[in-house]
Amino acid sequence: VVGGLCENNDKFAVDRRLDTEPKVGDVVVIHDTGAHGHSMGFQYNGKPRSAEYLYRPNGTVLEIRRAETLDDIFSTVDMAGARAL
Repeated sequence: VVGGLCENNDKFAVDRRLDTEPKVGDVVVIHDTGAHGHSMGFQYNGKPRSAEYLYRPNGTVLEIRRAETLDDIFSTVDMAGARAL
């Protein structure tokens, strides 16, 4: 399982068998992501961070942090100030 996260060699799993062939819209849960988790993530490559979910012992799931949007990424940029230069 690989993807464009931080570096071109990011890999969460190598030579791991999946029960089924992934399709667009499928969700993959990775419990332990190390530095790729939200707390250590940042958008130096312009990729918004994903939502975070809490899986409860009773089997329910709660979204505890929404996915970021492009508006979130640019919310601290002073475009008017930049144009004034």
